Amino acid sequence: MFLHIFSLFMVLNRTKLYPQLAPPARSDRILIVAPHIDDEAIAAGGYALDAIANGAEVYVVYLTAGDCNRFSARLLHRTLEPTASNYLAVGKTRIAEARNAMKLLGIPPDHLFVLGYPDRGLRAMVDNPDEIVRSRGTHAYEVPYDDAFSPGSEYKIDNAINDLKQVIERTRPTTVIAPVPFDQHPDHAATAEIVDYALDELQWRPMRLGYLVHTSRMKALVNMPERALLPPSRMKEFSWAMYPLTVHSQRIKTDVLMAYKSQRPYTLLLRNTFVRRNELFFVYPTTVADEYPEQVLVAR
Repeated sequence: MFLHIFSLFMVLNRTKLYPQLAPPARSDRILIVAPHIDDEAIAAGGYALDAIANGAEVYVVYLTAGDCNRFSARLLHRTLEPTASNYLAVGKTRIAEARNAMKLLGIPPDHLFVLGYPDRGLRAMVDNPDEIVRSRGTHAYEVPYDDAFSPGSEYKIDNAINDLKQVIERTRPTTVIAPVPFDQHPDHAATAEIVDYALDELQWRPMRLGYLVHTSRMKALVNMPERALLPPSRMKEFSWAMYPLTVHSQRIKTDVLMAYKSQRPYTLLLRNTFVRRNELFFVYPTTVADEYPEQVLVAR
């Protein structure tokens, strides 16, 4: 009993170390950059929901269609050895799921952008800028989706950066939410670099928020919406901020995650881990301090 109370005290104490993000304003234009379809909901579903409720514009851009998921391909096509066409079908399924899921958040179809670059291939693109990368799943060398932002675009890093730059120019975001460069998933870390390249080339300076999905910690096996989402202990000194979620926001975020039926039962682990009483963001300190100080309420 003593250990339980002590642990609870330590968790509550840690939550006081981080400032609280202010709700998005009506004037905000928020762009969520997701390496895979569902990362937008995992990281910022509650924040996006409140932003739309407050009258802000929310946009989502998916760098891949998540079409290299072997588990999904096996389940959807009832085979232990999925083919390239099976993986392509997974991508099409996930794109359709994304459109339905974003309806639950209130994000209109013209605010979604699917770039369609290779799932589990973004790191290879970044590390080999002169090469055309081959998808490990679909075996494609170019974007295979007719409803993507640039169908037929070769899998080269310059093309991905240029597509993202066009999305940024079209949406003109005041806030960009993207993966952190220290996420353990190669696609997430690569996405952070791609976002940096695009913003730097455009000299666009929005408020920057980062999200962490993949760490060495196991995903939670039990649903614990009353608990806080905190960073790993080894990262506790980083510049984090918390965004509180209401019970209503938690319910909608859960519904959105569950809309990704092709990812079940993994979505249950995502719900258990990321539907908490707050969302957690890495705040790029110079951006907030110099240009958007009103966006963070320092509540210690």
